[in-house]
Amino acid sequence: MTQQLLSWHALPADVAPDASLLPGVHLLLDALDEARHRLLPWLAGTHSAPAPAQVRCGDWVGGSSDYRAQVLSVPLTDYAPEQSIADWLTQQRQRWPQWNEAAWQQHVQGFALEPHLGKSWWQLSTGTLRKVWQAGSLASGAPITLIDAPDAGLDLASIRYLSRALNQLAEQLAADATPRWVLVLHYDTLPDMEWDEVVELPGS
Repeated sequence: MTQQLLSWHALPADVAPDASLLPGVHLLLDALDEARHRLLPWLAGTHSAPAPAQVRCGDWVGGSSDYRAQVLSVPLTDYAPEQSIADWLTQQRQRWPQWNEAAWQQHVQGFALEPHLGKSWWQLSTGTLRKVWQAGSLASGAPITLIDAPDAGLDLASIRYLSRALNQLAEQLAADATPRWVLVLHYDTLPDMEWDEVVELPGS
């Protein structure tokens, strides 16, 4: 049986080299903090890569509605500040068939989010917003999960917890029959991380 891959090829040379990734937790290393900003819309499927380039995940072609339906990106850009976190969670549980409630509860504890779950987005600090979004993204089971600048706004304890959570997720995905790709885009690695693969973007 052919292993499903998330791949891209023929992208502009100053954005990303060709890559084919097995399911897992991967780092797209952008040391110059430039290339990933152009790459993200193509990986998220909100824009089609310029011809002849293509992003593809199995039968899903980047830029198509089918592809976009598989993607969850952090930070969120389409949230309403007045929405309650409880309502957002209900939406996430309904949207993602592979949602893992036990993982969500674990991340709530790991990121110390319990005091904030009764609030709305506008009531949260930037760091707490990012922690809620990352907890939800890791628990979602979304086939393609994109996390940009994972440590932005996070305290050291939360960064260390995120590394542990990502390492644990990588172990789970290695044994899981349902393929999932978690791509972390950043100018640096995270402490104590064991990435399945590191793709170095130009200048890294």
